[in-house]
Amino acid sequence: MTYVKKALLSLLCFMLLLMTATPVVTQAATTIRDVPSNSNNYKAISWAVDNDLMSLNSANNFLPDEQVTDRELVLMFAKLDRNYALSYIDSVAYNFYSEFYLPFNGTHVNANRSKAVTRGQFAQIYAAFKGLDLDEPQAVQYLYSNDLSTSGTGKKTFASFNPSTKLTRADVATFLYRAVQNGNFAVQGLKRSAAGRDNDSITLPPGFMGSNSADFEEPKDNSNDFTGPEYVNNALQSIVVEKPDLIANDVDSTLVTVSLKACNGDPIADDKSYTFKVTSSYGTIVDTSGEAVKTVQSDGSTVSAIVIAPSLTKSVRDTISFELVNNTDPAMKCLVGEKLNAEVRYAPQPELRIDYQVYDPTNTDDNGSVTPPYVPYEKLPEFFTQNLIDVYAPVPLDPDSDEKLFSIGQQTNVTDALGNVQNVYLRYGGSDPRYPALGYEHAILQFENYDISVYLFEELLNRRFDNSVTTPAKTEIMYMISDDGRPIYRVQGIDDDIASQVENINPVGAIIQLMNHMPNEKDLTLEHYDSVMKIYAIFTNLSNYDRTVLLKYQGGKLLGQVEAYKKRVEALKESADAASRPSGKDRYTKVMVTLVRPGGEPVSDYQGTVKIKFDGVEKTASFITNTSDPLNNTGSPGTAVAYFDSIIYGKSKVEATLVNPLDPRYATILKGLKDKTVTKEIFTNPYFSKNSCSLATEIAYVVDYSSSMKAVDPTNYRGKKMIELINQIKAKNNIVIETNTKATVLGEGTTENVLKKDLYKASKDKGATDIFAGIDIALTKFSNDTKTSKAIVVVSDGKTSKSKMTKAINEAKKQGVKVYTISMGKKSQINDATLMQVAEQTGGAYFHAIDNLQLHQVFQKLVDTILCKTPASSCINPEDLFEETSVSLRKGYITMSARIDGNCSNVAKMNVRFNSVSGDVQFDLQKRSDSVYMLTKTVQTMQDFKVNNDIEFIAYDKDGNIIAMKTVTMTN
Repeated sequence: MTYVKKALLSLLCFMLLLMTATPVVTQAATTIRDVPSNSNNYKAISWAVDNDLMSLNSANNFLPDEQVTDRELVLMFAKLDRNYALSYIDSVAYNFYSEFYLPFNGTHVNANRSKAVTRGQFAQIYAAFKGLDLDEPQAVQYLYSNDLSTSGTGKKTFASFNPSTKLTRADVATFLYRAVQNGNFAVQGLKRSAAGRDNDSITLPPGFMGSNSADFEEPKDNSNDFTGPEYVNNALQSIVVEKPDLIANDVDSTLVTVSLKACNGDPIADDKSYTFKVTSSYGTIVDTSGEAVKTVQSDGSTVSAIVIAPSLTKSVRDTISFELVNNTDPAMKCLVGEKLNAEVRYAPQPELRIDYQVYDPTNTDDNGSVTPPYVPYEKLPEFFTQNLIDVYAPVPLDPDSDEKLFSIGQQTNVTDALGNVQNVYLRYGGSDPRYPALGYEHAILQFENYDISVYLFEELLNRRFDNSVTTPAKTEIMYMISDDGRPIYRVQGIDDDIASQVENINPVGAIIQLMNHMPNEKDLTLEHYDSVMKIYAIFTNLSNYDRTVLLKYQGGKLLGQVEAYKKRVEALKESADAASRPSGKDRYTKVMVTLVRPGGEPVSDYQGTVKIKFDGVEKTASFITNTSDPLNNTGSPGTAVAYFDSIIYGKSKVEATLVNPLDPRYATILKGLKDKTVTKEIFTNPYFSKNSCSLATEIAYVVDYSSSMKAVDPTNYRGKKMIELINQIKAKNNIVIETNTKATVLGEGTTENVLKKDLYKASKDKGATDIFAGIDIALTKFSNDTKTSKAIVVVSDGKTSKSKMTKAINEAKKQGVKVYTISMGKKSQINDATLMQVAEQTGGAYFHAIDNLQLHQVFQKLVDTILCKTPASSCINPEDLFEETSVSLRKGYITMSARIDGNCSNVAKMNVRFNSVSGDVQFDLQKRSDSVYMLTKTVQTMQDFKVNNDIEFIAYDKDGNIIAMKTVTMTN
């Protein structure tokens, strides 16, 4: 009996707690005389009365049109706020919310507490309550996007919200009722006084502020429309949008590729490169490293750009424009000043977003889908010329700000609104509000001409401010603009006493001076990681003579110090990584599932669970319990986490399904995810097998980093894998080369020495293609040692200038150097003829890798081929025989098509099997070429069968054995 009483008591306590945690929506206990029960506001008003937010007068009238005062509003927030546990006295509430910088008018001025609040002010207060610092227009749009306001006119504009109208009792009842229904009503607040700092996070729809531009319509088709002036049509061949419809979530991306010819219709050489300005109305243009860019370079006849969708709450069409700049080539004259436009569409939708991380202590490659967000583009100082500028102390400008801002000035020419040019001293971050302080965190920061960290940049400047004789303190630095339009801020001048001791050798002097700005080794923290690695990058590129000079400085003490600092910060990073891993798990696959509302904002307080399936194991994870302590790596707010003890190397998949019932607060906005299983393909970098042979070798590695490679390898897997290949083969002499418009040697020498350098990790896809420039350099770097085997490994899409091909092939044959070539991407993306010819004529082999797994398999073959001197078969892996497969239904015809790896010559027959409840239907495909099989049938052929959605392609050898199978689904 005692047990039963305790259970009932516990249940009662839980129910009471639940009732106090969430305001209950009930019918009004007392009849409200002046609000009809059929009124749109009745439900909200009765809720407000029953929950003691507002009261009725003696005649039971609510007075819905009465204005709400600032004092009344602050108390309403306090009564609903789950984080407020103080008395409901206005002075106490004001004091509490002042720490959160909520913009109530009466916080510091008592007289304002009795004044009426406007609707626009309410919008700003509510946005700040939810953690967003917004101006009125953005705050109003925030109410619209979260369904707190629906607009009486039916059109959600700033004017239709009536922001300057006084807030009524009916208004506030409705707003707060909807706010509570949307989720957890608990103050988040701001970190400082409101100033509209988060305006960029809210997109104002077209026409929102009263312009005449019409709202964008929903997309009606998936056509890749492109436009351009009629007289450039000889030059403009096509514009292809890889994925024209994107989720408006600040994550989804697509590749836009423009194909060109010269203005007279002639082809453009593959070693030609032109610069194009790329603009987007809504999205962000980035390169493959995730940095925002304003210009891209063409690769011969093609120019491409990666577009990241913005976070929006409404579907819009975007225009991506390419415009040729800085060009005097007569062959391209028709494109100067013209814009080539493509359309992309962004639509908000709910997401069950899956991310993963793999931890294996014996495999140090970064495995996972979690990548840092794209680096924003710092604004260029308008009117400044590339020259010396003044920088004013302090840095950063606002010590309490998370933003890295500084005040800079220059004597320059400024054009006013009337077109008059005046020579003035212009200062950003000074007294003129038209020229605010500028950001430098994401600019290119340098000392001399060496890249440095933000920490070192600030240390250099602050030391100079300390020695400044001007008031205010200032110093001079060099301002320039990079090729991709980013600002470069360069601190110049190695101290005289250092320069004199190191023979004025800049890299040595730079290392010494930068190390002087670092703390003692025992005081290093992870904050100094980037700084140490930047210094070490300068160190690893020293010539042998420069190293000797550094060794002489202070008896070689600094040489060892640089190495020690690197080991220290790497140990700190390793310790931090180890601390973030769950105890008791030596290796694991971590799956993270996040619910995202339409518009890209994660749901942080979802009460429910998700089923996660990986490698045959299913686990249920909670969005609450797994994220209760994000600082201890149990996730981030709103993310459900599951750990699996297994690791699948290569390709695998993970599935996630929300467990019903859905959290009722989000049932509407997440309804598209109900009973839906979301699947994500994941890839874990495989191991190389232990070398079966050893051989003294010299190998040159030539990797294509032209602009066209961003389409075939957007994650730079080739660069990461090539570094592993260099380590695996351990050649006696390594020649590491990056090539695009020109070839650059990144390192040469022993495996140990070249792996100390930054090799391909920082390489970016840009410019034209000339792989033979790289092969030419490689052929000059081999030794005369006849006892070593010599080879060149080339990775490219094969779109390259061939002017030097014959010379390169002859020189390779003369030196006995075999060239092994690998193409990446779909067959439609590559030019394999050139790569085949080079490999065949030099005694090497050609391989085609369609994805990352196949590239690993190619490199595994190369290890065995080079070290064991065995003939190489270009057939990578029969299990990955299929390169492209499709079954499509169009206008009453079913077309079946398969493209296979043409290097696998043992395919004798190909058929397609349709699984049906009334018996399988099977067709033999016709061979159209060495690698393509096709067949077309009418729909009537299948009308007597109820066919399942999964369709199998099957390849057989001459003995009837199955070589490979692949399952696809039919598309319309």
